[in-house]
Amino acid sequence: MTQTCDAIVIGGGVIGLAIARALARDGLRVTVFERNARPGGEASWAAAGMLAPQAEADAPGPLFDLCLKSRSLYTDFAAALWEETRIDIELCPAGTLLVASQPEDVAALHAKLDWQTAAGCHAEWLSPSDVQNLEPLVRSHGALYLPDDWQVENRRLTQALIAAVAAAQVPIHCHSDGLTLCLEKGRVVGVEVRDERWSAPVVINAAGSWAAQMSANLLGLPARVIRPIRGQMVALQMPVSLRLRHVIRTSQVYLVPRRDQRLIIGATVEDVGYEKAVTAGGVCSLLSGALATAPPLAAASLIETWAGLRPLAIDHLPLIGETSLAGLWCATGHYRNGVLLTPITAEIIRCLVQQLPPPCEVAPFSPRRFSASAMVCSDATPPA
Repeated sequence: MTQTCDAIVIGGGVIGLAIARALARDGLRVTVFERNARPGGEASWAAAGMLAPQAEADAPGPLFDLCLKSRSLYTDFAAALWEETRIDIELCPAGTLLVASQPEDVAALHAKLDWQTAAGCHAEWLSPSDVQNLEPLVRSHGALYLPDDWQVENRRLTQALIAAVAAAQVPIHCHSDGLTLCLEKGRVVGVEVRDERWSAPVVINAAGSWAAQMSANLLGLPARVIRPIRGQMVALQMPVSLRLRHVIRTSQVYLVPRRDQRLIIGATVEDVGYEKAVTAGGVCSLLSGALATAPPLAAASLIETWAGLRPLAIDHLPLIGETSLAGLWCATGHYRNGVLLTPITAEIIRCLVQQLPPPCEVAPFSPRRFSASAMVCSDATPPA
């Protein structure tokens, strides 16, 4: 028996859910397939929720522009989700401090200040005493203050998007890890799971680190066009006497304070395949980096450790748009910017599917840039 809809989204993380929500708001009948027992349980749940295009970027370019555009959408995105679900995703505008933990970090941060200021972004150098006044727990040789690099509570964002697609009557089929694409006359026309078929003219692969597993052979992509990069994380419960107000980032770690007095510490960068184990070495490196940055954190309680897999494309750019196989679209490869790029990715896919002008330049992110004849597979080191 075949069921029909207008669009199928493969992957129930924040990217896939936001795409499903956007298409459903346009009146399309959308169905989501998620390989796990519940949606949003992979990178979306494991992330830290930083909206940090300036902190992440080492130079201007298409990805930096895309990240800035998506960051600019977040205030309206959060407000819309609140109206639809009454879930507060805890959009926090306190800003980010890029801390010079060693004297040699100062020159690199000043270089970042120069090019980002030239690009029209807000950035300000803070002396060690300025940092001490803003964040008494932090020891530094100065810091770059990025007032527009905010954060959200990514787990609440995930919950809000699940609630939003439910309100839009979008079904989510879990345990669909055996999914295959259905082809007719050289185009994708739906999916099949356990001998059940769903027909749709549009299929969107938003399967994150598992995206290439599903589609590589059909698209003629290199086997490792998308590969998982493990990130281990730690959460502390902060005593009332200890408080951080800003996201704090060094070259070793980041510290993300939550409203409930949790402090998220992350994240390792490990090319270990699909192994999500939390290791003694990973936790040790995170805690060492955190305590070197803010020694009073030694009094905080360790309450949670976890690991997630970030989807990294071999050229370090996301894949957003229609593939070389008609009817199949991709929205994956967002690596460390998945939460940040959620609203713009959903809007790009919505516009392209609906044959509307996209909200920004999308050519650099086209999945069609990958083909067996156009590139050589690379095992380049993932960016830290």
